[in-house]
Amino acid sequence: MARTMHPAPSAPSRPLRYRLFLLAASGLVPLALVLLFAAAYMAQERRASTQQSAIDLSRALSTAVDTELRSSIALLQTLAATAQMEGMAPAQLKEPTFIALARRMAQGQGWQQITVSDVSGNILARTTDGPLQPARAVEPDSISLVAQRRTPVVGSLARGPKGREAFAVRVPVMRGEQVIYVLSAVVPSARVLDVIGSQKIDPSWVVGVFDQAGFRVARTRASPEPRYSPSLEQLVSAHGNEGGGMTRTLEGVQSHTGFSRVRTSQWVVAVGIPAAGANVDVYGLLGALGAGTAASLGLLAWIAWRVARYITGPIDQLKQAAAHLGAGRQVQLPPLGVEELDDLGSALQRAANDRDEANQRRARVEAEREELLARVERALGAAEQANRNKDEFMALLGHELRNPLAPIANAVHLLELKGDPGTLRERGVIQRQLSYVTRLVDDLLDAARINSGRLVMNLQPVQPVHVLEQTLDAVRPSAKGRQLLAEIDRSSRDLWVRADEARLVQIFNNLLGNAIKFTGEGGIIGASARRHGDSIEFTIRDDGAGMSAQQLARAFDIFWQAPNSQRSVNGGLGLGLAIVKSLVEMHSGRVWASSGGPGQGTAVTLSLPIIEAVDESAAEPRESMRADAVRVLVVDDNEDAALTLAAMLEVSGYTVRAVFTPEEGIALFDEFAPQLGVLDIGLPGMDGYELVGRLRDKCGDRRCKFVALTGYGQESDIKKALAAGFDAHLTKPAEPEMLLRLLAQLASAPA
Repeated sequence: MARTMHPAPSAPSRPLRYRLFLLAASGLVPLALVLLFAAAYMAQERRASTQQSAIDLSRALSTAVDTELRSSIALLQTLAATAQMEGMAPAQLKEPTFIALARRMAQGQGWQQITVSDVSGNILARTTDGPLQPARAVEPDSISLVAQRRTPVVGSLARGPKGREAFAVRVPVMRGEQVIYVLSAVVPSARVLDVIGSQKIDPSWVVGVFDQAGFRVARTRASPEPRYSPSLEQLVSAHGNEGGGMTRTLEGVQSHTGFSRVRTSQWVVAVGIPAAGANVDVYGLLGALGAGTAASLGLLAWIAWRVARYITGPIDQLKQAAAHLGAGRQVQLPPLGVEELDDLGSALQRAANDRDEANQRRARVEAEREELLARVERALGAAEQANRNKDEFMALLGHELRNPLAPIANAVHLLELKGDPGTLRERGVIQRQLSYVTRLVDDLLDAARINSGRLVMNLQPVQPVHVLEQTLDAVRPSAKGRQLLAEIDRSSRDLWVRADEARLVQIFNNLLGNAIKFTGEGGIIGASARRHGDSIEFTIRDDGAGMSAQQLARAFDIFWQAPNSQRSVNGGLGLGLAIVKSLVEMHSGRVWASSGGPGQGTAVTLSLPIIEAVDESAAEPRESMRADAVRVLVVDDNEDAALTLAAMLEVSGYTVRAVFTPEEGIALFDEFAPQLGVLDIGLPGMDGYELVGRLRDKCGDRRCKFVALTGYGQESDIKKALAAGFDAHLTKPAEPEMLLRLLAQLASAPA
């Protein structure tokens, strides 16, 4: 019996585009899964990032509030030191001079008032008008803390007699080890809100500042509730100085919250970011993924249809080309999308295309040449503008860096005049660091002047050995245990060179300062001078860190510094030796360095050409400094600089009036009738150049002298000041002795 054979069932016939679509879609599935996992991970990261953002912002805002509180404390301490409150009797606290000084500070800072109380909280004086009612401070607990701790204290939020919310910043006024007064600034709580408002914060976020007891000091969104929300109170209680978590605001909004405590006051700064807003990006991402997946499927269907056409179309075109070939006609094929077939079709047109491409290349080269010339012209213009911008920036940089140094230098000089032995070490630290910062600023500006060729030298006959010996005496206090030895050849003492004495001091200072920096305690630093032919040679030698041959080759390069191990210890900008080299060459000299290697010390030698000896008896005697009590007008918009300078001049025997605007100086001039004026240049509304002209017109036949004391210290600034009518120009921070000497000379000079 024969078996019947049945053919195996065949797979259904499918279009080519359908199979291409399935192939592409199968590759999309793993990608979709990866995107889903990535979306979930990104959502989690978004929540964590939002939480961390809240903590970071609260930390930044707490720092801003802390800075504001510390600034208030520093101003109160400056007021106490300037007014010398530790020596005042209670009755003297009500004198108009002290009250006016305190009132100016309160008005300048936007405080409600400044008060002086005893340690029991009884108010002894205040800046507001009217009788002393109430007789006791509104918030006395913080006064007790000041008396107990003998340190500044920031009080809790309190409501004054007129219902205004404020807090007190209190500092002790010490007499020896005893607190005799408590100086307080009553600061409106709106001041803290201004500090927060100055930051760029999303309007939907809520920022609140709360005092030690949890009462609201400031909040970006108004609410009648004066305390924490319950959830925020639990969050703050559960953590220490900083933390984060989910809370619900007073308005009932679920939020990612971070908080941080203010160091000075232990206040709490809390930032709430709405959870709904933080998740918007996540929801948008999920929607975008869904839409992208759907769009991808549609795109795959369209691609499958297009690819199918790309495959079947060239087959039909090849059939037609084969028929044309058999008939002997020209074969012209468009791009077929298949590399091998396109090579055959493009061969016939290659020669014509080569000719067209050559013409196009010539046109492109010509256009590129024109564009290159235009770029060169633009680059030259930009370079010239950049050079002008650099000059303006360096002038502004010198002014802005020197301005805050002036009141610091004045305050240190005042402390030295008071002679308090308890602050001797601190004064020394401030003076050394102030000198270091001033030297960095001067080095930076000198480097800019040297590079631009604008440094002017005042070359005069000088005995350089005497300058070296004076510089050695000046730097000995900063040697700190290092031995400074001078080896001066006798024949070199009477030698003269033509030099700018101030720049020669700068050269020796830089070399000795470098030797001190790179020599440990107990090391030896030697300074020698000897004649060598027609030159005098100075060598500054130390037994410190030393340099390798590679380091010696770069020692005089600008901004070059020692390797990291030495730079981290000694600091600096890498300008000292570069400036020394430039200054020595401007004196027609030369300088070089040598070293036995790392750990073997370094020797720097400079050589200057000598000149014929000068008859010293023909030199004019220097004018001695006078200390006559004359009237001095100080005009400076930096109140700290003006007040500390006025205090220093008063201690030196002058009668001084300090104002902070040009208009005040003009209004006061006729009444006060000063003989001397110390004016800032960068004043608001009217600069010092215009002001000195206005004041000179008001002098009439009266004898008046004016000094420009400013942060602008370039050669052009000095010439401009003298041309405007100033008798002298000093750059901030001016040495107190130099300023006093100059004022004495001007006071005794003829009209």
